[in-house]
Amino acid sequence: MNIQDIALISFGGIRDRKFRFALNLLGILIGCAAVTGLISVTQGMNTEINSQLNILGANSINIIPTTGDDNSIAAGPQSMMIPIFLSWRDIDAIEAVLEIDMVAPIQNNFCSYTITGDKRITNIMGMGTNIFDINPSFEISEGRAFTRSDKAVAIIGADVAHPDNVAEPILGVGDRLKIIPLGTDEPKELTVRIIGITKDNGMSMSMSPDSMIMIPLRTSETLFENQGNYDMALASIPDMDDIETVTAQIEDKIEDVKVISADSAREMIGDVTGTIEAVLGGIAAISLVVAGVGIVNTMTVSVSERTKEIGTLKAIGAQNLDVLFIFLAEAGYTGLAGGFLGGAFGFILGIVIGGFVGLPVDLNYNLWGMVILFAVTTSILAGAWPAWSAANMNPVEALRHE
Repeated sequence: MNIQDIALISFGGIRDRKFRFALNLLGILIGCAAVTGLISVTQGMNTEINSQLNILGANSINIIPTTGDDNSIAAGPQSMMIPIFLSWRDIDAIEAVLEIDMVAPIQNNFCSYTITGDKRITNIMGMGTNIFDINPSFEISEGRAFTRSDKAVAIIGADVAHPDNVAEPILGVGDRLKIIPLGTDEPKELTVRIIGITKDNGMSMSMSPDSMIMIPLRTSETLFENQGNYDMALASIPDMDDIETVTAQIEDKIEDVKVISADSAREMIGDVTGTIEAVLGGIAAISLVVAGVGIVNTMTVSVSERTKEIGTLKAIGAQNLDVLFIFLAEAGYTGLAGGFLGGAFGFILGIVIGGFVGLPVDLNYNLWGMVILFAVTTSILAGAWPAWSAANMNPVEALRHE
């Protein structure tokens, strides 16, 4: 029996049992769609995070004080309960590292301001004048950067100047803005003149300039009465091959500190998203296993119903391998169709989910191919035992079967 005969007979078996084939196909399709959809969204999330990490700068590092507890960084409410800072001595120690070109200490606080009748709260960052030289991602689209003589001035983010919920920009270069610092012992206010607006980076990380107000470091120290206490520092390294040496020197000189570069952050986040992708993919793959059990059940019943047909095939010369391949082909067709359609539906599902949560979706056609291969393999393995049973039937007993 040649390959064409095997294909025709297996197609005939599927055509005669359309409803069962459709049920098996649906099981495989759902499993493949779940795998493709979840993994494509996760890969899109990883791509989005990596693009946001560009805000760290290609040749810059972030030096962040830690709690000393497994070198973890205090964030959110924890940072309020455990105030940790870099001191001016720490900044001097960082500047003393030969491989470092420039250092910019940063203070991160919160302030409120009222504009067009709405009270808004945002980050206010005290920064050195060299911040725009250290990190080119902090780019000004209008106005100018800080100078050493600047005091009551501010550079605002693109989202501060033009919030998403308003049609036209509400702040521009030359405007005055009254800032009320939050968290100070006594009520204060500071009126600043806007000298610059940052370029819209389209990023959402905490260090994105889009949603912050930046003021000179000395102004920040006076406003918040925290001279010599810095939440972090940015440093530029002309040769990133020196990153390990620089990290070792900084950690040797300063206790409880974390040095983060764009590459190290990508590596850490890649580990996390890789784990998430594996877990979600594994959970979704369980549905393929369930679909495989359904194929085993359906094909076992099919073999029982087609006992006479099997006996007839063997009586006219079909070999055991021919019968085996006929039933394996039926299972393979189920996996192929289910994998192809499920992969396509998974991409559509991923686009819908990504649009709903605001994430890009990575349409990886290699993933589609892997899902199809996995579906075909699962289907063939599921159909192997029923196919083997059919191939080893005694033709005489099969012909006598009622």
